[in-house]
Amino acid sequence: MAKKNNPFDEKSSKQLTDILKDLFGDSDLLLMLNREYKPLPLKKKGDIEYDIRWHTTDLEKYGHKIIHVAQNQFGESVMIYRLMYGDGMDDVNIHLRVKVISKDGVKVPDSNVHVHVENKHMDIADIKIEGERVNRGYGSIMMEGLIKIVHEMQNKVITGWISSVD
Repeated sequence: MAKKNNPFDEKSSKQLTDILKDLFGDSDLLLMLNREYKPLPLKKKGDIEYDIRWHTTDLEKYGHKIIHVAQNQFGESVMIYRLMYGDGMDDVNIHLRVKVISKDGVKVPDSNVHVHVENKHMDIADIKIEGERVNRGYGSIMMEGLIKIVHEMQNKVITGWISSVD
C-alpha cells in the first residue's frame, strides 16, 4: 500500500507549533480554547438586569449588535450578540457569540455560530458548544437569535451540515 503524502508532516507541524508559540507563548492552544473561565463578578451585586444593560451598552459601543436575550432552564440570562467588523462583509459572514449572566457572574464561553450568506441563502458553517456548556440551552437560544437574523435579512433558504464527529 502506498503511503499518502501528508502536508502536515513532523517538520511542518514543528514549524507551525513554533510560529504559534511565537505569537501566543508556550501555552497549549487547544487547552486555552476549551478552558472554562471563572465568571466575572456582576457590576452591581445581585442585579442581573443591570449587567444585561451594561454589557449591551458595552458591546454596542464597539459596533456589535445584541440579537437575542433569553433565560435558560438554569436561570441564566443568555445574550446572543453579533460581531460586526465594518469590513463590508458583515451580511455575508455572520459570527454570533454568547455571554451568560447569572447570579454567579458573567461568563463568556467559547460557544459561537458561523454563518455564510449568499443570494438569500444562509449556510450554517459551524455551531460550537463544548464541554460543560453542552445541554444548557445555549444552542437553542443561539438558533432563536439566528432565526431573528433570517427574518431581518429576508433569507429564503437555510442549510447546514452536521459532521459525523459532532
